Amino acid sequence: MRPIVHNAREDLTPEGTMRIACVDLLFSWPPHGGADVDLFHVLRGLSNLGHEVKLFGLSTPDAWERGRFEATALPFPAHHLDLSPRDFHHRRLPARIRGLVDAFQPDAVLVADGFFMKPYVIAALSDYPVAVRYYAHELACHRSILRYRDNAPCPDEYARTPDVCRKCALEGLRPLVQNGIVTSWTEEYRAARAFAPGYFQMQEAALRQAACAIVSNPGMAAEAAPYFEKVFVVPGGADVTSFKYSQVPQRAKEDRKIILMTGRGEDPAKGASVLLEAGERLARKRSDFEIHITMPCETPGPDWFRPLGWLSQKRIRQHYEKSDIVVVPSLWEEPFGLVAVEAMASGRPVCASRVGGLQDIVKHWETGMLFDRADSAALAEVLNTLLDDGALRLLLGEAGRRRAEAHYAWPQVLKKYYPPILSYLESRKGSPACA
Repeated sequence: MRPIVHNAREDLTPEGTMRIACVDLLFSWPPHGGADVDLFHVLRGLSNLGHEVKLFGLSTPDAWERGRFEATALPFPAHHLDLSPRDFHHRRLPARIRGLVDAFQPDAVLVADGFFMKPYVIAALSDYPVAVRYYAHELACHRSILRYRDNAPCPDEYARTPDVCRKCALEGLRPLVQNGIVTSWTEEYRAARAFAPGYFQMQEAALRQAACAIVSNPGMAAEAAPYFEKVFVVPGGADVTSFKYSQVPQRAKEDRKIILMTGRGEDPAKGASVLLEAGERLARKRSDFEIHITMPCETPGPDWFRPLGWLSQKRIRQHYEKSDIVVVPSLWEEPFGLVAVEAMASGRPVCASRVGGLQDIVKHWETGMLFDRADSAALAEVLNTLLDDGALRLLLGEAGRRRAEAHYAWPQVLKKYYPPILSYLESRKGSPACA
């Protein structure tokens, strides 16, 4: 049967409320990234709407990214699984999660972040209607960092080239994790036996038992379609009202304008190198700008570069207010693009790579400018245009705030997208895959 790629906003809102268990193998709070932020707001929002939700998250010793949260501090019920190395096993862990979920007796299960162990958990919970949430390109490449090389994505995908992808992502990853180069993945890689020849076949069989997938943009939907009968395209959201809207500063022509990049600037996939190359191009013809990036930097740079180091969310909001332009120069295909929405919520024009979810968020010449991935010359050109035109910066910033409020504020996202998903999961109760 041909898979259905489905936009959630077209469905009807279900009546009544549901009991929803959420299993997340990588949840941390305070958050380590956009996936944590998204899941937090979804669960809090569904709880506020009257649904009974419970998060089952786990931690393991010495894993910096996995499960560092205090369950009682969250605004919804949560269970923190504190695992020993012996517990983190491809049979024991899913069995333990299944026991906890059974005790909760949910109507449906949301399996969120996680990589190598995720298929085992899905299979263990397949008696329930399971929605699988993808925040990264897991179905194209298990570790998306391997997918992006030489500033371009690998053309191979698991659904089309499983043997090639397994050799690269699984066998190729083994020496990296065993040598401690990617230590946060090591225990999961080994526990899941992801190096075993049958791992991919097990994964595919597990995914076909799920009720549906939830992805962040149409490109990810195309990756998920071969595995799932139904795929919901649901963009992320932002806490728009927490970002103070202010007009872009109207500076004198000779004053320095601030070009800001927030997020994990030290991550090569985020494209800080492209922005700095664009800065070098701009510096050859003008001196009325500074580039501020949230990244550590121990060596002196040009006088127009300001590394900001790590910043709290409060400090980041303050930097949005001080900035004139925000740049999101990602090299990888951002599933969503939270920084772009935050910048628009702050009333700042956004220059973003024409990749992934960014090209859906930023409307070219309406709320900002798009440029081709890794093209520093093109980025310098659009920055040059915006630096010269204060009125344009103001207009794009105002339009960006309106778009953020209308499309990406959490109340809007929850209202448009989640009732149809819950309705579909309710309809799958008792179906053969969930029997």
